[in-house]
Amino acid sequence: MKYLSIFLLATFALAGDAPISTDSKGSPSLIAKFEKTSKSNIEGTIKFTPANNGTVSVSVDLKGLPSDIGPFPYHVHEKPVPASKNCSATENHFNPYNGTVRAATPAAHEVGDLAGKHGNIMGESYKTEYDDSYISLNEKSRSYIGGLSIVIHANNGTRLNCANITLLDEGHGNANTTMSNSSSSSSQSAVNTSSSMASTAPQGNGAERPVVNDLLAAGVVGVIAALI
Repeated sequence: MKYLSIFLLATFALAGDAPISTDSKGSPSLIAKFEKTSKSNIEGTIKFTPANNGTVSVSVDLKGLPSDIGPFPYHVHEKPVPASKNCSATENHFNPYNGTVRAATPAAHEVGDLAGKHGNIMGESYKTEYDDSYISLNEKSRSYIGGLSIVIHANNGTRLNCANITLLDEGHGNANTTMSNSSSSSSQSAVNTSSSMASTAPQGNGAERPVVNDLLAAGVVGVIAALI
């Protein structure tokens, strides 16, 4: 019982709301382009463009969805899709602020949980548009999604299809494949480093959260040590 209490205390203390991101204005648009595979007929695009208020406008246009295993959750995942197209390699949901599944508010969700915040994909073809206030197109943001991936799931959690999030070539409407996963990883590392130093940055760019998390983590460690 003591160890269960410690675990629950640590989980509660480290979970936190994601800050609203309003730093995407002027940033390049991104796109996830889904193509048919030997195992999936799903194809289409999910586009991310800067909104006038600095948040992100999302446009979903998909078809070829199975008729019998929906509705379809979809999420931004923390790793890119490899050349083998193995969707399992994308690993977990993108979750820089330790959000939770089935959270009561959008801010408390995982940043990458698009379905949790905006609803599942429905039907054999699906189109929708919405604004997301928690992902970012700004490379300096902790919530930046460039170089990551999106996975579409069946209603039982099976990964049906996946696509990398790449730069959108506005002139031709195609994905610009010059964005490398290694450079994206470097950007993410640089963001984490600079964010940890910027404890007085405004909430909108997410820079202050690492400091808060560090303090919470330190407090949890102290409580755990005392309980043990």
